[in-house]
Amino acid sequence: MESYECDVVVIGAGLSGLSCALYLTEIDRGLRVIVLEAKDRIGGRTLTEQLNAADGSKDFWDLGGEWVGRPQPHLQHLLHKFQLDTFNPVKPHGGTPVTPTPKLSWQVRLDIAQFTWKLQRMRRKLAGLDIQSSVEAVTWDGVTFESFCTENLWTQDAKDLIEAACRCMFGLATAEMTLLYFLMYVNSAGGMEIFSKPSEFSGRECRVKGGVQQLASHIVQKIGRKNVKMNQVVTHIVQTDERVRVVTSNRLQVNCQRVVMAIPPHHAASVNVMPPLPSTKLALLKSVPLAFLVKFAVTFEEPFWVADGPGGKCYGFQSVLEDGDRRPVGIVYDASSARGNPALSGFISSPEGFEDDPKRRQAAIIDLLEDIVGPGVRNFVDFTQRDWSREPYNGGCFLKSLMPGTTKYFNNVIRESVDRIHFAGTETATVWCGFMNGAIQSGFRAGTEVLYHLRPHIIASPDPEPHNGPDDEAILFPPESGSSPLRRAAYVALGAGIASLAFFLLTSDKVPKSRIANNIRLVFEQIKSD
Repeated sequence: MESYECDVVVIGAGLSGLSCALYLTEIDRGLRVIVLEAKDRIGGRTLTEQLNAADGSKDFWDLGGEWVGRPQPHLQHLLHKFQLDTFNPVKPHGGTPVTPTPKLSWQVRLDIAQFTWKLQRMRRKLAGLDIQSSVEAVTWDGVTFESFCTENLWTQDAKDLIEAACRCMFGLATAEMTLLYFLMYVNSAGGMEIFSKPSEFSGRECRVKGGVQQLASHIVQKIGRKNVKMNQVVTHIVQTDERVRVVTSNRLQVNCQRVVMAIPPHHAASVNVMPPLPSTKLALLKSVPLAFLVKFAVTFEEPFWVADGPGGKCYGFQSVLEDGDRRPVGIVYDASSARGNPALSGFISSPEGFEDDPKRRQAAIIDLLEDIVGPGVRNFVDFTQRDWSREPYNGGCFLKSLMPGTTKYFNNVIRESVDRIHFAGTETATVWCGFMNGAIQSGFRAGTEVLYHLRPHIIASPDPEPHNGPDDEAILFPPESGSSPLRRAAYVALGAGIASLAFFLLTSDKVPKSRIANNIRLVFEQIKSD
């Protein structure tokens, strides 16, 4: 059995685990940190692939995490640190329909506005509650978000749009999450702006030139490739009073002082830990079901969805399609690259019966894209897809929800350390939970906890909200008191969540059902290129 000695073992080489390792080694370069990754690649739920492009060369598209926003300080810090540039090929403009169809009625827009305002008030109230003991939090944890929508929305069109937004954002239906979980998730991202179209108030403002997975590669280079061990599935963790022994399926053994588990909750629950994890902790880890989404990217010779040619007006869009035979399409958008190579990208729920047949799934995706933008999609240059529900040791994408009655324990129990074992991962984040920023923030937090025990002269307290990174070049972390200019501006604007979603609805139109299959709903928005 191959054996190593070190100070800290980090399990998982996604953004969370790698950020934790980076944080530890840059705070104290004398710390010996080893990262164990079960797969044969780094990056976790980030993955960049090269596709044939219009300019005759290969270009880069993300099949995992992709979007970056200014309100995401931890992600912005690392992009700045490694000098990775972002781009936004198109910016929201706005407001005429793709086809001359009637706008949504004022009743629907009013319905959405009052509903969003109510959710904003509730999520702000949530910040001041003790979730495990508050009567309100317990009540919200026993109600599905679907039930809340049914009771608080007046019109069917508004209910449909909220359902669509949840499928796009979570990869889950409103019936698959509790009201408390929805509020916690939205609150961690600062409000309902996450459902708005890309803007400086959302986490969907821009993308990374060359792909997000570069971030993981840069971190590995920084911490030392020799310290990242691939194809090492952790099977056992044995704690004693002084040390921890970590054993993998390849018979690698690492002895250390502290362990950070930066892997999805259900995988953390599958590791044999001795002494066993507390029953509440273990039950919570096991209670997190998987989200099932497939992400695809399709490249083209020309952006045929552009209205007036290069430099003119074009149509960016996101759509939700529901078809009983083909299952939902969550989101589709213009994914043209930083080099200007045209592409469309999006997420779908894997159609029933297509799970083991990528060719049939590709045909279904092309059929559905044709419903949206016309027969031009059949002249594509290249196509790729990633079924995240079948990604080894990953377990679904985007986020995993919680079973009713368990969310009230989530905030504290999911991230609580157990003796010498600490927990990271985007599900444990206190800000931007479920996003890349949340993964990085949770890695920094877990690293702070470890340093509090190993280097108390450096870290005086296990602050759950450490600064953005291990050096002083970081963007200042927004104060939780609400005193940041961005937060004040949002409040002054009478709730940026209401404004964003209301504006989205005001500039949205329904495409006649005669164009496409029955029960298919499309939402388009006009945007103007730079």
